[in-house]
Amino acid sequence: MGPNVVTKMLFFIAALIVTAEFVATVFTIFYQRYIYDRYMRPKFSDSYNPRCTVIVPCKGVPKDLGRNLMGFLELEYNNYEVIFVVEKESDKAVPYIKAITEKDKRAKLVVAGLSTRCAQKNHNMIAGLRKADESNVYVFADSDIKPDPTWLKELILPLADEKVTVTSGFRWLNPPEGSLGELTHSYVNIFIYVSFSAACFFGGVGLWGGSMAIRKKDFDELGVEEKWSKAAVDDMSLSHLVFKGSKKAVVVPSCITQTDDLLKTVGGSVSWFERQIMFLKAYQRKLWFFPTLPMAVSVLILIFLLPVALLGSVLSPSYSFTDLGGGAALVFYLGQALSATLYPFLGKMTRFYKFILFQPFMRLTHIISYFRTFMTNTIVWSGIRYNLSKSGDVDSLEHIAQESNI
Repeated sequence: MGPNVVTKMLFFIAALIVTAEFVATVFTIFYQRYIYDRYMRPKFSDSYNPRCTVIVPCKGVPKDLGRNLMGFLELEYNNYEVIFVVEKESDKAVPYIKAITEKDKRAKLVVAGLSTRCAQKNHNMIAGLRKADESNVYVFADSDIKPDPTWLKELILPLADEKVTVTSGFRWLNPPEGSLGELTHSYVNIFIYVSFSAACFFGGVGLWGGSMAIRKKDFDELGVEEKWSKAAVDDMSLSHLVFKGSKKAVVVPSCITQTDDLLKTVGGSVSWFERQIMFLKAYQRKLWFFPTLPMAVSVLILIFLLPVALLGSVLSPSYSFTDLGGGAALVFYLGQALSATLYPFLGKMTRFYKFILFQPFMRLTHIISYFRTFMTNTIVWSGIRYNLSKSGDVDSLEHIAQESNI
């Protein structure tokens, strides 16, 4: 632990951080593999078969777009429609969508137009809902996933219980090439998944906009459309409404979709995670600042403390490795690695040895993303720059590029 108060405190902080992350990871594994299927799912009626409207906002041509979009018309469910929404007729996704809508009457194409006061994704989804048939359940999904045939049935199933307000799936990123950028994107995605799985189960917060379902009556009662019409994001703003209303959200493990469509650069992954933290800053400001800032500072210190302690103990015979806080740093590094060794129990992971090797660097990118959010109230998303108010509303927006993958 070290000889003084500082090193002992660092040791305690390191043990606390790695214990919390290890416990959250173990819980997520048990929830995904055992708790939901054994204890939660049997409580929901399999006869639940409401009319559903599936809204899929589209922009550009992500990997396997045609295959992904067709997946929404190949679901093992007989009472739904799919509405694909683009911001403009010239979007490159339109030919793919028209090829589907011409063959299947359950599918529609809606052109939303450009947003002027909220996230373009929110604007698209609201436009899609206004063209929807009468439905009991609204489902929202991203175009960069291919849902399994049972995805819709499983996603809406918990809504059979009136106590459940909204459900969510998630996306599992498996890096095909194992580049540092892909690994960084994969790591931050797992970090978010583990964090919000635990947060959703114990605190009722945590939704992923790529797979969400909510009853129409709850959507209306919570004022989701009004909130989205001003907000910078869909999932965090809806999660905020659910939390404020003391409602219940459920993560559905069977709706975790696998994909190998990852960001290729470290810079892109840092920017992507920065945007996620900006949403946290906008809608959960106390959580963004009070527990997260001390943890980020502690992690930053612990990451650099190991090489400092090693080098210092070699160069100065007056100080040992533990005198310089090396014990705390070692606990942090080993604890992080231990949690990471459990990730393959959550989903498929290729190049896993590289994942473990570069984990300290990838964790450092989390801290970089977090501290960058102190310097701005602006979010850049899919070629649009959004300037946010403290309440998370969009003060102004500017179209800065035609296409973007970030």
